[in-house]
Order: sequence, then structure tokens, then C-alpha cells
Amino acid sequence: MLEPSSEISKIVADLKTGHAALILGPEIFDVDGTSMQRYVRQKIEQQFADQIASYYERDGFFIIKNQDDKPEIAEAVADLYRGLRPNEAVLQKIIEIPFPLVVSVNPDTFLTDLAFRLGVAHRFSAFYPNMPEDIETPTREVPLFYNVAGCVARESSLLLDYDDLLRLLEGMLSAPKLPERLRNTLGDTKSFLFLGFQFDRWHTQLLLRLLNMRQAVRRIATKTAMPDDDTQAFLLNQFKIKFLGADRDLLDELHQACDAEGLLRHTSPPGSAQQGDVIYFLQKGNVEKAAEKLLTAAQKTALADEATLLSGQVNALLTEKPNLDSRDFFPRQNKLADTILQLAKQLPAV
Repeated sequence: MLEPSSEISKIVADLKTGHAALILGPEIFDVDGTSMQRYVRQKIEQQFADQIASYYERDGFFIIKNQDDKPEIAEAVADLYRGLRPNEAVLQKIIEIPFPLVVSVNPDTFLTDLAFRLGVAHRFSAFYPNMPEDIETPTREVPLFYNVAGCVARESSLLLDYDDLLRLLEGMLSAPKLPERLRNTLGDTKSFLFLGFQFDRWHTQLLLRLLNMRQAVRRIATKTAMPDDDTQAFLLNQFKIKFLGADRDLLDELHQACDAEGLLRHTSPPGSAQQGDVIYFLQKGNVEKAAEKLLTAAQKTALADEATLLSGQVNALLTEKPNLDSRDFFPRQNKLADTILQLAKQLPAV
């Protein structure tokens, strides 16, 4: 393996101290040569031709004739994303590189779904204007995957038109803004790696400003969607983003450098259908059902006692839930989910 470039070496150094973050844009995946976001938008434009007045491809937004049609269109968008199959090799590299924080402007849940299947403890959350979700501080050991522009799990949060975009920006600008722990992590980050971005979009540039990056030393991007020379000069001056060669695979370079340093997170796919069942319910956020599946699968194994104890802890927490503040309940539930996941990975392969 060749020696990593100076940029990659510096990101690796920041990963070791937990001060690097990855920002994922709409060009990170494609469908038959078309970016995932553009593919979904084109399908929706065809499906709802009578309800959509126009589509502004440069910004990626519709003009919808009747606002009453938006819930149906949002449902169709969410269904399309759920039906897509992204490049899991890319997702796995992202998961294995020990970023404490991965922020995505896409609404999918591909990253968290695969992380569960690979047995990686993590947190997932999304920004919903006027309904911010409290988060735990991201760490190398338990990273946070954060959707900054809505999520398919909550269809009303999807960005379909300019009204939705303005609602998002207003929510980020007014109190309570992004969760405080997320803002603190962004503020402490020294290296930002951007993948799959279209930097010539005005709202992308505004989003960059709202993501607190003032203290960052390095902002590195690929030329996936290379802006023109004037836009590149603007981005370099305003945001200090350094664009590297289009022929470079920065994710692969970083993954190899982390592997050489022994930094990669351990991942392993489910070894049995029983493991898969437990992981399925964890993906759905149903910790109670996951604990039940684990308890059943662990019978007559060396894990039986641990599974029984864990099931009791889950039941006790759910009994206490009506009397607990969400800031107490969800961290405890998350820790139990982590334990269930790790115990499920120890189930015998059958």
C-alpha cells in the first residue's frame, strides 16, 4: 500500500482523537448512472404529472399545484427510497471508518440499517423543524448518523418544495436549532470530509454556513459534482473547502489508511436467521420485541441467563417509562439496544 497523502494522514489523526466528521450529499449514490436524488425526483415527476406544476432540477424541488396532494407525494417519495438498494460496499466502508459523526442531507436510513446488520452500536437521529430530538454526544465507540434534512421514517419531514426548504432553514435558525450536543460536536470537529455534494446549489452553501464549522482546520471534498471555476473560488474563500482530484477515491484511501493503523470498526453480517430477527426489530426501534426474540433464540445456549436478565431490564424500563423524562428514558433504552445487539451477534450460527 502506498503511503497516504498528507490530507488523509491528517484526517486519520483527527479520527484518533474523535475530531473528524463526514458529510454526505445527494450524489453519494446513483441508480443506473443517475444520482439517487435525481432518480427519485424524476420518478415522482412522472407519477404525479397532473399534480406537479414544475420541477426545478438545479435545486431539486417541485412546485406542487395543490398542497393537499403533498402527503400522498411524500408517501411515494418515502416508498421509492425504501425500495432502493444502495452500494453496500460504500456504506460498509463509511461504517467501518471510525467517524464519531456522519451527517447526511439525504432522507434515507441506509446507513443505520446496515450498521445494525453489521453489529455496530450507533445512534440515529434526524432534524425535524420545531421538533428537535435530543441526542447523546457522538463518540468513536458509539457514532451518530444524523439526517439534517428529514427522514423517510417521518414522511412529513421530507423536502419536496421550497416551502419545505424554508421551514427547515427557519427551524435551524430559530431556537432551539440543532441539538446542542450536535452543535458542540460540529464546533469541536477539526476535519470535515464531504462526499457526493453539489456545491453550486445556494441552499447547500447556506446549509454549510449553518453547520458550525468555524473551528475546522480541514474541509476536504471530492469533485463528484465539480462546480465551475468561479463557484469553486467562492467556496474556497468562504468555506475554505479544498477540492482534490476527480480521479481519487477519498473514501477508499481513508479506509485503507485506517486499516493500516488498526482503526477500523469491526463488522460482521448476521450468522443466522435468529440473529437477523433480533436485528430486524432493533432496526424498527422495537427494543421489547428484539429482547423477546433474543430470549427465545438464547434458550439452551450459554447466553440464556444474560438474555433473561436483559429481557427483565427492558420490561422494567418500559414499566417506568410513563414516569421518566425522555432525556432519561431514551439513553437507557439505547444502551439496552446496544447490549441486545452485541448479545445477538454471539448467538450460535445455525
